[in-house]
Amino acid sequence: MRSLTALVLLCFLALPAQAETIYGRVVAIIDGDTLTLLVDRQKIRVRLIEIDTPERGQDWGSRARQALTDKVFQKDVQVVTGGYDRYDRI
Repeated sequence: MRSLTALVLLCFLALPAQAETIYGRVVAIIDGDTLTLLVDRQKIRVRLIEIDTPERGQDWGSRARQALTDKVFQKDVQVVTGGYDRYDRI
């Protein structure tokens, strides 16, 4: 669990000072760099910052999605966020 938390935190090192920490369970993997987190019965879409993977339908897209699934699906994680992006993702 520590390595998972460290991995998620590393993804968010470049966030601004108003960063907030949320805790939740990963309930869906959208693609290799986007997941859905369940926090207090609310689903929140999370984009892993500074990670760019192929999208679904592109070469290696399904493999990227499976790699993220293997690491975090159905696990409790800690996410440090600086707000929402233009696609309404953390």
